[in-house]
Amino acid sequence: MLAKLHSLSQQVRWLTRTLMTIFLFLEAGNVVAFENSVAKKTSGESYPHILQKETFTINTRNIKVLNANDKYLWIGTSNGLLRYDTNGNEEVEVYDNTNKLLSNGIFAIAIDKNGFPWVGTYGGGLSHFNGKTWKNFNTPDGLNDAFIYDIKIEKKSIWLATWSGVNFSKWNDSNKNSWKNLTVDNSNGGLIDNWVYAVEIEKSGRIWFGTESGISTLYKGTWKKFNHANGLGAPYEKVKRENEAIMSLFQGQHHASQASPSIPNIQPTDYKPNYIVSMHLDKKNRLWVGTWGGGLSLIDTKNFTFRNFTTQDGLPGNFIFALEEDRKDGLWIGTNNGLSLFDGKTFQNFSRINGLESKFIFSLEATKDHSLWIGGNKTLTRIIIDPSSGFPLNLQ
Repeated sequence: MLAKLHSLSQQVRWLTRTLMTIFLFLEAGNVVAFENSVAKKTSGESYPHILQKETFTINTRNIKVLNANDKYLWIGTSNGLLRYDTNGNEEVEVYDNTNKLLSNGIFAIAIDKNGFPWVGTYGGGLSHFNGKTWKNFNTPDGLNDAFIYDIKIEKKSIWLATWSGVNFSKWNDSNKNSWKNLTVDNSNGGLIDNWVYAVEIEKSGRIWFGTESGISTLYKGTWKKFNHANGLGAPYEKVKRENEAIMSLFQGQHHASQASPSIPNIQPTDYKPNYIVSMHLDKKNRLWVGTWGGGLSLIDTKNFTFRNFTTQDGLPGNFIFALEEDRKDGLWIGTNNGLSLFDGKTFQNFSRINGLESKFIFSLEATKDHSLWIGGNKTLTRIIIDPSSGFPLNLQ
C-alpha cells in the first residue's frame, strides 16, 4: 500500500513538473512581520500611457531567459540560443544543436568575468562559450542531471540548479573530475528537494536554493529549510479565484493540465506555494521569491521572516516567472498577466494596453543603458527606463 501511494505521489509530481515545463515552453502558517516593513499596504495601479518600445518577433514559443554583457544580449529560447549585438549593428548569431549545443531548449544563462556565457539547457546539460568554440558538460562529465535550470557564478565557483540536486565547481576548472554535488541524501535532508530551480548567493557566502518543495539555505556548513508552513507563499483562499481562471486558460489552450484518470487529484495544479519558479537577491540583501500560484514572497535574510504579495496587494498575476532589479532599485516582476514594477510601496502594472505584445512575461534583463528587455511569447520587447523617474518612457 505504501509503495502504491509513493508511486502515485511521484506520478502527480511528474504531472505538475510537466505542466510547468510545457507551459514555460508554450506559453502558510503564521507569518512574522518584518522589523522594518517594506510597506504595510500596497496597491496595484494600471500604467496610464503607451510605452515607447521596440518589439522583435522571434520564431519560437517562449523566451525563457535573458542575459547581457556590454555588447551582446543573449536570448534563451525553446529553439536555441541567440546572440544579439546591441551596439547598433543588430547582428544576430544563432547557436543550436546543429552547431555545438546539445539541446535547443535554453533555461539558464550566466556571464562569467571574461564576458562569456554559460548556458543551461533542457536535456543537454551545460555549455560554455569561450568566444570561438563551445565546450559541453553532461552527466558523463560529472553533472547530476542533463536539465539545468539556473546558473550562478561567484568569484571562485559556478553553481548549477538541476533536476537531481545541485552541482558546483571552480568555474575556470570545470573538467570531468571537478564537479561536486549536493542532494537530499548527502546533505542529510538539508537540501529540501532534489528538484532545484534557482540559486542565489549572498556576499557573506550564504547560498539559497529554490526547489519544488520550498527553500534551503546553506551557510558555513549549516542548513536551514523553509516552506509554506514557515510563511512561504500566500494562503490558497487568497489566490483561488484568480488562479482557477488561469488554469482553465491553460487547459483550453494547451490541454497540459488535464489529469490522468488513473491518478487522483491530490493537489490543485493552480497552487504550489512551495514550487519556486524564480528568485532574486536584491541590493539590500533581501530575497524575492516567485512561486507557482502563491504570489511573490519577500524573505528577510537576517531574521528569516516572510511577507507575501498577491493580486490582492496589486500584482497583476500570482504566477511569478521572472524578477529583475533595475539601476533605480525598482523590482520588475514578470507574471502570467503582464509586467509589474514595485517601488517598495506600490505595484505599477503594464499590459497589452500599454503596448506589451505578450501577456505572459517569462524573462527580464535590465542593462546599463537603462533598457529593460522583456521576453514573452514569441516576442522580445525593449523599453527605456527614465533614469530620473525610474519609470518607462512614453510615446509622445
